[in-house]
Amino acid sequence: MKIALAALTVLGCCEVLSAQSQDDRLVFEVATIKPSSPDSPPISIRRLPGGRLVTSNTPLPMLIQWAYQLDEGRLLGVPAGFNSLRFDVVAKAPEPEPAAGRMQLMMRALLAERFKLGVHHETRELVAYTLASEPGGPKVRAVTTDEPTDQNPFRMTDSGTLTGTRVTADMLANVLSNQLGRPVQNVTGFVGRFDFTLRWAPDTGAAPDATDRPALFTAIREQLGFRLDARRMPTDVIVIDHVERTPTEN
Repeated sequence: MKIALAALTVLGCCEVLSAQSQDDRLVFEVATIKPSSPDSPPISIRRLPGGRLVTSNTPLPMLIQWAYQLDEGRLLGVPAGFNSLRFDVVAKAPEPEPAAGRMQLMMRALLAERFKLGVHHETRELVAYTLASEPGGPKVRAVTTDEPTDQNPFRMTDSGTLTGTRVTADMLANVLSNQLGRPVQNVTGFVGRFDFTLRWAPDTGAAPDATDRPALFTAIREQLGFRLDARRMPTDVIVIDHVERTPTEN
């Protein structure tokens, strides 16, 4: 399920991101970017052991969204035709296990270097969602474990089945925002981590047994005990000022 966002009124803007802080200048030790070929694996962005990052068949706007940790609706100014530009990236961080967020900072630097990406923040009033608890309370239960969250805690076995392992409500809100293409803010009040499996009938690419599944919003209420409420709210977005279609040579 994807929902297109209409352009809405600009309420303000923040600093231009090309003037990055020292932490934003983190760079990969080595990185190659190649246009995807017809035999490239399906779309994916994977963090692997040893500080490695591998993407395949990845649209350029998706790489930008990943680098800035955005859902689709918060990246604006994407030039026409750029969703058809797909790349395979192989990169290695200077440290074996980068802390959370550092890989994204390295990807920002890589995109700025190879694609001459320039962006800035703005605050716009968008239709967004809050993830709240149903009156009867959440149906998920906190898990008691000392094990850390996996680097890839979410899995989609088909376009209408999502599983999460040791995730938080904030993490669920983030993955739902990617699915909906609109910001989702967690207001559930749920504390702790939980496992879940969510099954719904997707708009496209449905599994053979998906016709009897509920719609996504209904599935969230019935299976997780949460709900999505729509509202207009000031939202931080990223606007592309400049980006090249072809990366510079590796």
